[in-house]
Amino acid sequence: MLNSIINFLYNLDRAFASLFGAKPQNTISSEMGRSANPVAKAGCDMLDVVDANHCTEAVAHADKLEAVDDGVEK
Repeated sequence: MLNSIINFLYNLDRAFASLFGAKPQNTISSEMGRSANPVAKAGCDMLDVVDANHCTEAVAHADKLEAVDDGVEK
């Protein structure tokens, strides 16, 4: 059951990121990790307190997903 909840939240995160123009493979964290915006950087710094390298790992994960499906959600 916990896995189902985590998967739901992850996909909800991707959906919200897509609403703001991100590619379907990205999450809010991966978008913040790519951003030069100081507010996004502060958000990543706050996430890093809870989960070290969160945004950096989110960017790497999104890049792997994009490499597999050539940037097109299948």
